Amino acid sequence: MQQLLHPICLTLAVTGLLLLLWPPRRLAEDRALAALAGVYGFSALSFLVSLEPVWKVLDETTGRPSTGILAAFGSVVALLALQPVVLAHWTLPGERARRRTVFCLAAGAVVIAALGVLFFHLTPTGRSTPQGFTINYVHTGTYQAYLTLYIVAYTLGETVLAVGCWRAARYTGEVWIARGLRIVGVGAVVTIGYSAVRLGYVVAVLSGLPQPSAAAEKFAWLCADGGTTLTLIGFFVPTLALHAVPHARAWLRAQRDYRRLAPLWEAMHEAVPGVALNSPRTRNGSRMRVRAITWHLYRRAVEIRDGQWALQPFLDASVRHTSEQRRRDAGLTGADLASAVTADQIRAALIASKRDEAPRIPAEYADASTREDVRTPDDDVQALLRTAAHFETAPARQETAPSWT
Repeated sequence: MQQLLHPICLTLAVTGLLLLLWPPRRLAEDRALAALAGVYGFSALSFLVSLEPVWKVLDETTGRPSTGILAAFGSVVALLALQPVVLAHWTLPGERARRRTVFCLAAGAVVIAALGVLFFHLTPTGRSTPQGFTINYVHTGTYQAYLTLYIVAYTLGETVLAVGCWRAARYTGEVWIARGLRIVGVGAVVTIGYSAVRLGYVVAVLSGLPQPSAAAEKFAWLCADGGTTLTLIGFFVPTLALHAVPHARAWLRAQRDYRRLAPLWEAMHEAVPGVALNSPRTRNGSRMRVRAITWHLYRRAVEIRDGQWALQPFLDASVRHTSEQRRRDAGLTGADLASAVTADQIRAALIASKRDEAPRIPAEYADASTREDVRTPDDDVQALLRTAAHFETAPARQETAPSWT
């Protein structure tokens, strides 16, 4: 049962960890996310070292049988210490969250140190497996103390987590955090079944009663892995809803805007190649960027504005006048009118620049009057998107008559 469930839980923990680690700067800005990444990381480690092939590699590397049990138990205690830290930073004011963090991490460190001391006082009995370790060692007093300390810490940690989650879920104003915390609370309660079976081993040995059956052993791992799965999912629900999904939406929105600006940018780049800081090697490269898309989007906006400035000497007043009349007749007003006229001016200026034709009467861009409303890079992108939309749908007759006469 253990070797069947552990790979599933390991995959879930690693997936959650990788998603939390990107982008890395978020962890430095958000202590709750940093602690949650630790929960997923230590959870993944606890499952990894409990897999039989890894267990054997650890035995060979350290030269001591069953080192994996110390790594597994230590990882679980570490994540138990980090779980209330996540809750503290989600639900408590700054100073109280800091004090709770210090207490939980100190308590976890003490328990891990004690487990290490007890483990190295165990007398090795030869090679063991993750499934058979407890059965092989439970008759020794040192391991009884080791297991009891771990189970008490485990049960206390999961109980504190369950109570904290249900309490926090009632008071938080974020619906997704509340839903996630309730799932975590259920998972914490389920894991206590593992504690009950493990303590049953110690009680049975001390009292001379029959040890729990093989079915009880399967039940223990089902509770441990099933509860942990619910906990990992529950913690990730608010993370996904409040962090990953908005980040994904922002990335997709930036990709969409980057593509929409592409025709206008490509026309500018063809006429004035010097506006580009780094020219894409392919057409697809000018339509999509996977990494640092926000930077590339803002850079594209700057380059389009630089292209407008370079085309300024080719703006003709007659083009603006004719365009304004036609666009007003089409029902455009305000910023939409200025964007549409600017698109027409750019198209005409591109043609005039190829022919090196000076304007009869110089003009300004129509959108110059709306520039004072542009206060952020996002504002500038939105303004250029309006221009780009009209640029793509500009009349074909612009291609042959820059002055529209």
